[in-house]
Amino acid sequence: MRTLPAPWYLRSMADGDTHRGALQRNGYVLARCGTRFAPRLAAYGRLALPGYPLDPAQVCPKCKHAAR
Repeated sequence: MRTLPAPWYLRSMADGDTHRGALQRNGYVLARCGTRFAPRLAAYGRLALPGYPLDPAQVCPKCKHAAR
């Protein structure tokens, strides 16, 4: 059975601060790079982005490589 890739979450609007990870029951995201944070809302009030971030500069380098 194939699993879906983890979604991308915004920690801030800064470059390199969009992380791939799992939303925990407490509302925090545990990112693949080890960062834990409360996600910011993305477009249209979503918690997670609908796909890969449009601007590659937004992506956390550690999460990008851990996602492969």
